[in-house]
Amino acid sequence: MDTKHEQIVAHMIREVERGHIRSGHKLPSVRALAKMFSCSPNTVVRAYQTLERDDVIYPVPKSGYYLVEGRGPASARTESGPIDFASTTPRGDFLPFQEMEHCLRKAISLYKEELFGYTDPQGIFSLRNELSRYFHAQQIFANPDQIAVVTGAQQAFSILTRMPFPGQGRAVLVEQPTYFGFLAAARVAGCPVIGIHRDEHGIDLKVLESYFRSGQIKLFYTVPRFLNPLGTSYSLEQKRRIADLARQHDVYIVEDDYLADLEEDSKADPLYALDQSDHVIYVKSFSKTILPGIRMGAVLLPDRLLDPFIRHKNAADISSPILSQGALELYIKSGMYKRHAARIREHYREKMRYAIEVCARVFGSGIHYTCPSSGVFITIRLPQYVKATALQDRLLRRGISVTNVDQHLLPENQRNDRIRLCIIGVEKPRIEAGMIVIEEEIRRLERRMR
Repeated sequence: MDTKHEQIVAHMIREVERGHIRSGHKLPSVRALAKMFSCSPNTVVRAYQTLERDDVIYPVPKSGYYLVEGRGPASARTESGPIDFASTTPRGDFLPFQEMEHCLRKAISLYKEELFGYTDPQGIFSLRNELSRYFHAQQIFANPDQIAVVTGAQQAFSILTRMPFPGQGRAVLVEQPTYFGFLAAARVAGCPVIGIHRDEHGIDLKVLESYFRSGQIKLFYTVPRFLNPLGTSYSLEQKRRIADLARQHDVYIVEDDYLADLEEDSKADPLYALDQSDHVIYVKSFSKTILPGIRMGAVLLPDRLLDPFIRHKNAADISSPILSQGALELYIKSGMYKRHAARIREHYREKMRYAIEVCARVFGSGIHYTCPSSGVFITIRLPQYVKATALQDRLLRRGISVTNVDQHLLPENQRNDRIRLCIIGVEKPRIEAGMIVIEEEIRRLERRMR
C-alpha cells in the first residue's frame, strides 16, 4: 500500500501530465491537499519537497508552490531524469551492502589460512551444508554432496552446455522467449539450439514430448518461475507433467530458479521437488537478491552428472572465490538472508501489483500485456505495424529505456513486436509516468503506420 506521501506525489504528477496544472500556475495549497488526502500538513509539505528536489515545482515565500516553467505534460513524466525499465540491477537501497560488508570482514578472519591456497572446486563444505539447510526450507531436499558452488549461475550454464551428458542427444531445447544469457552460453559451446514456444499460459506439452521422444535433446533449459522476459510462471500441474516426461524419455532438465525468493505461494514447488528420477538439475543464483558482484550461485546435480560437472568446474577456475563463499555462508547462517528475502519479496509483490493496476488503467484492453503475480518483469505485445525497435528509439528520446524481447529469442523466432519492462529499479510514481509515455508513443506509431 502506498504511503500518503507517495500518493500525493503520484497525484500531482498525474495532474501535470493531464494538463490540469500548467507551467507557472500555483499548485493547490498545503491545507487543501491535507484535507483531500486526510493527512497532516507535514505530509503534504514532504511530498512538495520531493517534487521540488526533482525540479518539478518551486516555492515562492508567503505565496505557495508553482510548476517549473517548461514542465508540461511530456517533461513531467521524466521528472528525475531517465526512467530505466531495461536494467535488471536492484536499487542501491535494496542491496544489503552493510550486512555483506560485515560478512566479508568475518570471512577474511574465518578463512585467512585458505586465502593462501585453493579450495575444493565443488565449494567449501560448510557453505554447501548451509545451502542444504536453506534449500530444505524450500522443499528442495539435497545433501551437501549433491551441491556444487559456482561463480554465478552463468558459469553453471557455460559448464552444462559444454560437458557431455548420457545419451546421444546434442541439441539444447529452450523456451521461446528465454534468458539471453543461456542462449549466449549455448552458442559459445557450439550446441545446436531448438526453441519451443512459451506464452503466459505455458508450453504445448505434446510438442515438448515430441522433442523429448526424438532422442536429439541433450537438455531442456527452463525457467518455471518468473520467466525473463514474460514474468509468468508454470502451474503446478504443468511442472508435474514436465518432470514426468523427462523421466519417461530420459531427458535432463536444467531448472533456472533465479527468483525463487520472490515466490509467495508455499505450494509452488520447483521442478526439482517434483522429480522422482534424478533428471532435474537445479540452478540457483543469488545475484538478484543479494549483490550481483558477489558472483555466487549453486547447482544441485544428479549423481551421474556430479563428477563431470566438478571436472569442468575445476578446469574453468579451480574454485570459486573463498571470500565470496565465506560471506554467503555467514549471511545465510546468521538469518540475515532470510530477513532480506522476506523484505524484497513483500516489496516486489506490492510493486508488481501496482504495476499491473497501472497497466490496466493506462493500456486498457487495447494493448496486451502479461500479468505476473510477483517478480519483476512485464511483457507488452505491440499492436500490428508497431515495431519494437522504432518504439525503443522514440522512448529513448523521451528518457525511457525498455528491452526488445527479440533479445530473448532465437533469430528464426524474432518478430520485433514485443518489449519487456523490468520494474526492479523504478519507483512507484515513475512506473505510471513511464507507462503513460509508452502508451502515447505506441498510439502515435500506430496512427502513423496506419
